[in-house]
Amino acid sequence: MISLLACPGLVYIAPCVCTGLQVKFAPDGVTLHEQQTRSSQLRESPKFILISIFDADKKMVKWHCIVSQPFAENTYIATVAGRSDCLVIDPGFEPDKVFQSLESEDLVPSAILNTHGHSDHIAGNAALKERWPTAPLVIGHGDANKLTDPELNLSATYGLPMVSPPADSMLAAGDVFADAGLEFEVRETPGHSPGHIVFICKQHDPWVVFGGDVLFRGSIGRTDFPDGNHEHLITAVREQLFTLPDTTIVLPGHGPSTTVGEEKATNPFFA
Repeated sequence: MISLLACPGLVYIAPCVCTGLQVKFAPDGVTLHEQQTRSSQLRESPKFILISIFDADKKMVKWHCIVSQPFAENTYIATVAGRSDCLVIDPGFEPDKVFQSLESEDLVPSAILNTHGHSDHIAGNAALKERWPTAPLVIGHGDANKLTDPELNLSATYGLPMVSPPADSMLAAGDVFADAGLEFEVRETPGHSPGHIVFICKQHDPWVVFGGDVLFRGSIGRTDFPDGNHEHLITAVREQLFTLPDTTIVLPGHGPSTTVGEEKATNPFFA
């Protein structure tokens, strides 16, 4: 069987649940056009794809998005200006790019966060933990078992068997994760993966969500994996993300950023 994860250019054909039309999606539900755009951006700017800075309550917060191939997965580094510590979110298959970014900014990870346990979002955990062993590895309690099981994290199924170090800390809905001068509210968003969580930063105006593979610009995360559930994902987006202010920025695990208001108004899965 040829896998989608092993063939990042392979297009996944999925029915649009609203219109019945066939819509082309790349792995994890990102549209083919968006994946091609991201690949083009990576070739033009391999170091930083996106830099966003907000000034709120006299605190400047910035994040970098590093696109990890072969699946155009977004790894984020979040930090507060003037500090040397940071958070690394969803390190992918190219940890050397993360090292390069951290070194260029003289940053040291104080924690490694995973939105979920699929291999493209955890592949860099081991390298980061080896270099910074005191940085805790943090994930939602429902996906912690994927870290150390190649079958559950899909890497073995798709010909890329790998494991991560086990979680140092597990989060659940309603928790607040605070480190490196940042505070993230944790919400559970199952469907793409049963233990998927998102990190919401309310220190800014607008708010910001590190959203993993739940909601994309014009699309949603895949739910055709063995433990995926389309209905759960739709409910999670409606109840956990669409209840946030329309101006909230969504930083997804693949593809470009979007806002809650934009997706409520235009995403075909919620028309």
